[in-house]
Amino acid sequence: MVCHEEDHRYGNVPDPSAKRVESKICSDEDRNVAAAEPGIKRYRLAAVILGLLCVLQAALIIFLLLSLFSERDEFKRTNVDVEAGFKNLTEERDDLKRKLNNSVSERDALKRTNLDVEAGFKNLTEERDDLKRKLNNSVSERDALKRTNLDVEAGFKTLTEERDDLKRKLNNSAQGGWEYFNGSFYYISSIEKTWQQSRDDCRQKGADLVIINSKEEQDFTRKFKKSLWIGLTDSETEGTWKWVDGTPLTTRFTHFYHSVHSN
Repeated sequence: MVCHEEDHRYGNVPDPSAKRVESKICSDEDRNVAAAEPGIKRYRLAAVILGLLCVLQAALIIFLLLSLFSERDEFKRTNVDVEAGFKNLTEERDDLKRKLNNSVSERDALKRTNLDVEAGFKNLTEERDDLKRKLNNSVSERDALKRTNLDVEAGFKTLTEERDDLKRKLNNSAQGGWEYFNGSFYYISSIEKTWQQSRDDCRQKGADLVIINSKEEQDFTRKFKKSLWIGLTDSETEGTWKWVDGTPLTTRFTHFYHSVHSN
């Protein structure tokens, strides 16, 4: 209570001594402040500069971070593109490998097909050549058969003509002097003529002087027991004997000439 009153008192009544002290203190502070103002300004300037540097550094850090983030994103996009490109290249490589394998398989299949075609062509060529050869053989055989048939027909015609001639001669022999022996007819004339006259007479009858071709035929002519003209002559070259059909004389039946006369 008392203190309060004192405080109230001092608060309401100015004290001159106290004012002087306060003035003095203020004056001293003013002088100190005035003396400290250049330093304060320098500190303030340094603080401002430091703040600006901090701001610049922060801005630079932010810029660098943004750049790093941008580069990171760019790298990410590049990596994504590279991965996508690598994936595409891998797929293209795999697709090319698959196409290459398919192409190789098709090539091998075509090779096998070509081999089969070549083998088939070779077989067909061989079969064609074999058929041609058989056809040629068949044609040759056919031609040979035709010729054989012609020969047979000619032989048949000849045999028919010979048969008819033999029949005619047989009829004539029955009528006048012909004698049959071993498929041929022989006429023994009772009229003596020269060799040439005898041959001409034989030709007029459709025959010729006898040609001795076998021992049997020689024995047949001997049974007539007379001298006979035979178809042996040296009229072309004297001393060179030939039969009337042009064949040369052999010595097989030379002993016959002692009993059968010739020209």
